[in-house]
Amino acid sequence: MFNKLKGNILFNVLLKRHDINRAYKMVGPEDSWYDTITKVHNSLAEIKKLPHEDVEIISEDNLKLKGLFYPSESSDITVIWVHGYTSHAERESAFPGLFYHSLGYNFLIPYLRAHGPSEGKYISFGALDYLDIIKWCDLINKRIPNGKIIIHGLSMGGGIVLDLIDKEIKNVKCLIADAPSISIEGFFNAVAHSAFKKDGDEVYKHCVNKFNKTFKTDISKFDGFKTIANAKYPLLLSAGENEHMDDLLNGLQKISPKETEIIILPGCNHGNGMYKQTNLYQSVIKKFISKYV
Repeated sequence: MFNKLKGNILFNVLLKRHDINRAYKMVGPEDSWYDTITKVHNSLAEIKKLPHEDVEIISEDNLKLKGLFYPSESSDITVIWVHGYTSHAERESAFPGLFYHSLGYNFLIPYLRAHGPSEGKYISFGALDYLDIIKWCDLINKRIPNGKIIIHGLSMGGGIVLDLIDKEIKNVKCLIADAPSISIEGFFNAVAHSAFKKDGDEVYKHCVNKFNKTFKTDISKFDGFKTIANAKYPLLLSAGENEHMDDLLNGLQKISPKETEIIILPGCNHGNGMYKQTNLYQSVIKKFISKYV
C-alpha cells in the first residue's frame, strides 16, 4: 500500500506541471559554467529581436499547444526544436536557433505540453509529445507544402526525436538528437531506486502503472534502440564525453543502424556540447544536413 502511494507521489513529483521559469543565474568568470550561461543569456536577448510570430496547434487530446515561429525570407527548410524536461523552450533553443537562422532556415520552437504557455497537467516525457510534434510538422507542411523538415531535440527532446524516427512524417528529411533520453522506463527506474533504495522495484512498478493509466499507453514501447533499429530517417546523435556513454554506445553497436552518425564532444557534460564545442558541433551538423536537404 505504501509503495503504491510512493509510486503515485513519484509520478506527480516528476511529471506534474512545473510552474517555474528555469533561468540560468549568472555566475562569475571562475565558474566552469560561465561561458555556457553567458551564451544562453546573450543568445536569448538576440533571438528575441528577430521577426517571429506566435503559432498554435490543438493536440489529439484537445490541448492548446503554443509555439514561436521564426520565418526565413527565402528557405523552404524548417528546423523544429524539441526542448528538454521542464525547460524554458525559447531560452534553451536560442543558441541553436541563431545558428539555424544564420543558415537561412525557418525555425520553430514548440512549447511541449505542460510547459510554458502550452496547456497540460502532466509532462508525458515523450509518450504523447511525439504525436504533438507530428501535428507541428503538419502545421509547417501547410505553410510550406513542398518544404524540408529537420527535427532536432535535446535531452528529453532528443528522446522524443527517437520516438519519431520510425514514423512516416511528410517532408521530414533527417533527425538530430543531442544527449537523448533512450528509455522512459530507464528514467523512472533510475529515479525510483535512487530515491527509495530497497523499495525501488515496487515503487517503480506502481509509478509505471500510473504512467500507463494516465497516458493510456504502454511505457515499454518507448525504447530508443528499438525505434532506431527501424529508422526511416538519417540520424545524428551527439553526446558529451563526460556523460555515461556505455549504454548508448553498446546499444548502438548491437543494432548497427544504417544512416546513423554519432559524435562525442570532448570535455562536455549533458547537453552543453553546443556551447563548449561550438565550432565542432556546428560543423558536424552542417555536414550532416548537407547530405539530406
